[in-house]
Amino acid sequence: MPRLRSRLKPRSLARSLFCRLPLPGVKRPVFIVGCGRSGTTIFGTALSRHDAVTYLNERRDLWFSAFPETDIWSRKAVRRGGRLSLDEQHADPVRSRKLARLFRFETLRRRRPILVEKLPINNFRLPFIRAAFPDARFIHIYRNGLEVARSIERFKAEKPWFGADGYKWQRLAHFAGSHPDYASLAPHCLSDFQRGLLEWRMSTEAVVDFLATLPPEDFMEISYGELMSRPCETLEWVQDFIGLERDPAVAGFARQALSRRSEPVGGEDFPDELRTLGGPLLPKSMAGFGGLVAGLG
Repeated sequence: MPRLRSRLKPRSLARSLFCRLPLPGVKRPVFIVGCGRSGTTIFGTALSRHDAVTYLNERRDLWFSAFPETDIWSRKAVRRGGRLSLDEQHADPVRSRKLARLFRFETLRRRRPILVEKLPINNFRLPFIRAAFPDARFIHIYRNGLEVARSIERFKAEKPWFGADGYKWQRLAHFAGSHPDYASLAPHCLSDFQRGLLEWRMSTEAVVDFLATLPPEDFMEISYGELMSRPCETLEWVQDFIGLERDPAVAGFARQALSRRSEPVGGEDFPDELRTLGGPLLPKSMAGFGGLVAGLG
């Protein structure tokens, strides 16, 4: 372990120095958004195969370095004043520049100029991200809400999904309590499946509401079912959206790891209790195609 620490120390020092210099930060970053357990990781991994892409997979340390209040997972979250939702007023220019330089440092270190970042909790922070990165683009991957809730339930049985001492769930419940559409729902979420479905609803509606304010050229939506059933075509569309030349390595990964269909869960008929908890986007998410941005009406 001492050897590992000594090997990492020069990189940390270089990163810290880079952030202090009056150098430009990352340009035109791409943020993958979507509720956790919706395919965000496998999607980001596929893009990481492109030789021009620097993929940051839940690099919370970089966010905490510039904005400690983004911590809702660790045992330091309470001390850091961890917040679930952040908006434009939280995008302090000095700290935003630090984060942009942290991101750019990663692209320079890897010699891959296009930054693609994935951190699902960012669903609740998109106005903040837009203010910090005005030239950012967004890719929303969504999945059947019932599949997501069941995946969260399975994950939670083995690992802490809702943060240290349940801090993340506390923040989710507080967010729900402050929103008229959700205020009555959180107290009735007693199982991990119910909590997962409410998280899916709130995060997905936050993404959809935000994307609806953007010009079409700044975002795209894909479904998990689309990614799994037509992986090569879907990833070609994504590369075109980002402005990348199509890389055979991405197609190779798609054929090897993504050429399978997800198992459908539920159908058009499901209990009113789940319909109420999942909200108006739940049936549309189960269709698997067509996008969600127009779904709230």
